[in-house]
Amino acid sequence: MKRISPFILMLLALLAFPSCRKGEHFITDKNYRKKVEMQLKIQEVLAEGRKDKLFSVFNKDLTLTEKEALEFLYAYMPLSDLADYDGDFFLKNVRASLEARDTFSWGRKVPEEIFRHFVLPVRVNNENLDSSRWVFFHELKDRVRKLSMKEAALEVNHWCHEKVTYRGTDIRTSSPLAAVMTAYGRCGEESTFTTAALRAVGIPARQCYTPRWAHTDDNHAWVEVWIEGKWHYLGACEPEPDLDQAWFTGPVKRAMLVNTNVFGDYEGPEDVLIKDPRYTRINILPNYTDTRRVFVKVLDEAGKPADSAKVEFQLYNYAEFYTLTQCITGRDGLCSFLTGYGDLLTWAAKKGKYGFRKISVGNTDTVLISLTQRPGTDLSLTLDLVPPPEKKTGNTVSDSLRKANNERLAFEDRLRGDYESTFIDSSKTFRLASNLKLNADTLWHFLHLSRGNWRTILQFLTDLPEEKKSLAFPLLSVLAEKDLHDITPEALTDAIGFAENAGYAKELFFENVLNPRVDNEWIRPCRGFFREEFKADFRKDATADPGMVVNWIRQNIRIDPAANWGRAPLTPRGAYELKAADPHSRDLLFVALCRSLGIPARLEPATMVPHYWQKGSWKEAAFEAGKGPESAEGDLTLQNDPANDRTPEYYTHFTVERFSEGFFRSLDYEDDPSLRKFPCTIRVPAGYYLLVTGNRIQGGTVLAGLEFFTVAPGKPVAEDIRLRKDPLPAQGNVRISMDEFLTASGLKQACSLPGGKGTIAAWLEPGKEPTRHLVAEMKSKKAEFGKFQGTLVFILPDAASLGEFRKANGADFPGNLRYSSNFNGSLEMILKARHETKANG
Repeated sequence: MKRISPFILMLLALLAFPSCRKGEHFITDKNYRKKVEMQLKIQEVLAEGRKDKLFSVFNKDLTLTEKEALEFLYAYMPLSDLADYDGDFFLKNVRASLEARDTFSWGRKVPEEIFRHFVLPVRVNNENLDSSRWVFFHELKDRVRKLSMKEAALEVNHWCHEKVTYRGTDIRTSSPLAAVMTAYGRCGEESTFTTAALRAVGIPARQCYTPRWAHTDDNHAWVEVWIEGKWHYLGACEPEPDLDQAWFTGPVKRAMLVNTNVFGDYEGPEDVLIKDPRYTRINILPNYTDTRRVFVKVLDEAGKPADSAKVEFQLYNYAEFYTLTQCITGRDGLCSFLTGYGDLLTWAAKKGKYGFRKISVGNTDTVLISLTQRPGTDLSLTLDLVPPPEKKTGNTVSDSLRKANNERLAFEDRLRGDYESTFIDSSKTFRLASNLKLNADTLWHFLHLSRGNWRTILQFLTDLPEEKKSLAFPLLSVLAEKDLHDITPEALTDAIGFAENAGYAKELFFENVLNPRVDNEWIRPCRGFFREEFKADFRKDATADPGMVVNWIRQNIRIDPAANWGRAPLTPRGAYELKAADPHSRDLLFVALCRSLGIPARLEPATMVPHYWQKGSWKEAAFEAGKGPESAEGDLTLQNDPANDRTPEYYTHFTVERFSEGFFRSLDYEDDPSLRKFPCTIRVPAGYYLLVTGNRIQGGTVLAGLEFFTVAPGKPVAEDIRLRKDPLPAQGNVRISMDEFLTASGLKQACSLPGGKGTIAAWLEPGKEPTRHLVAEMKSKKAEFGKFQGTLVFILPDAASLGEFRKANGADFPGNLRYSSNFNGSLEMILKARHETKANG
């Protein structure tokens, strides 16, 4: 008998068991794999326009694990990801995720479902995607490899704080790498960045939001991490000594909703708000506070249960009723919401009829709403809206741990400061300006604002042809500050290279032709591409009749209102290539395409409806079937009621909401200067409107007013902005001796300013977001704070932190600001006085 060589035996074994060679299943559940396969087929049809760029990656030599992981991502990714990224990008992310799983001790301990939904996905929010997954992995690998999973999560957050700190920015979410390059971001960007960093080292993470606070006008985002079987929270880029500690521990106990979007068909234990084919929105409020499920029963005009009525649970915030969640009633007319113990406005609508009721969750089980209201009814009413009560918090940290953490935070601030010191300075800028033959002050303005992206701006200006230099500063001027942080030279060159002024006024041309930014999309080069795709005859005809662009989009771009669940707009080029878009991204495509052809176009600032400029006026681009080319408009005059003790501000004291498909939605006049002086008149589309006013009083309760009215063409309407006053004196005010307080704070002499009209004190914790909020606000409104005819006092934890704080910020504060480091002594005096006030009734 002949002996068979070991090599041949090995070869036969590999041929007999190819699955061993190809690796293990990424999804071991056969039923779930079938779900993925079915959803993937739907995505393949939707992504037909970019088939090769997306799906050719499956022709590569993939392991079974890689193939199934890619299929999972493709099956559930939003339109924006199908439109603007290629297969190789997603494969590289998959491989980086699997490498992290095999590198760290906790990697293989993470359950398959948790890894699938909270490690593998690249997208966190509505940021543009970047290469952060593998960049962060390589930077963090050696730093956390020998730590426990919990220690690694805390260490990653310290690393994040070294890179990024809090500062308010606009609504577009920077990518993780852009946040690092800029060195700051708002809470939504900090949490996007931190989630990306945690996932990069194989730690399951999710971004969490309270969409709006109930007790104050704001919102917040943070991060939850999965550690050995349980979810814990942490403040993004705000490291604490332990998990489940953050400045918002107290406020979140007063929240009405904390939620997160989970990539894919998630089957976890949490309460589900939205179950979409591509994602799952879950309610994680029970992780933070007491909750109660409230029910709404909707009745039609005949008093019978209304099937398939839409119901919204709305929270007053920023002077509008913000929708926390929407649900659909069943045949019994019922739907429900798990929420906190505060007040909400519940609103139901079906086929143009609507009804609403205030609901106090603490003492309500089921609220009945009858669909008896119709648009056009004039109505006035008032509502008192009470937030959940304050609750005590535990989980305190020892003084020694707190001190050590604060010292580390200060060191990390210095590390970040060292990076920021590498940004270009004014002296170098002035030397470069001479060589480039550009105005030095203007050049410094843009390079200073661009922060870590200054080399990009400089490269663009250096490479710019002489004949285009006159447009360089106008182009940079129309961009948002955040655009300067992450725009590419290619995008700038594309914008300026194909911008031609056909005799338009400069302001119109700069803002609505030259400008590559339409709304909050990622700026990706598209003008040169569109010039190639649309030939000269079409460009000439469309310039004369921009309606041709509307018709082309109608005929060639498939509209899917649900598939872009990630809320990142498709870039105009991405929408064109995919031949599919959500309605908002379609509008962006229209505006960008018009501008590429030299036609002024924009989204109307208040309504966000696309318009183009023709024959001296703005025309609406009507995409919806049956809608005429123009919408009738009317005049609305807003007047400040003489009884008001302040000048009302939009999104602070009032909003104007327009009725659409059963619900009122706010018009965006936040930055409109015409609404800062009263009376003022605005031109709005004809329709049914709601004026919301609100006065938030002590404890967070809102005294709201609602005025329903109709605006018709040729019939001017006037509405008074009337802010309700608190009918009761303030309860529980703390009374202390000012002399004693100033003496205890070491400020007796410092605060004796001539003509003083009181003292406003603030206890600060450097590094915490509320402190950074206040500091940023005071810097931006230095002149206004300086007019206060009294004294402002900042009280910090100790002399060391006070010195660091003054060194970093002192020059940017008004002259009536004083400092103290007697944090505990002065605070104890306030708490003692508060206790005595309560004891005395």
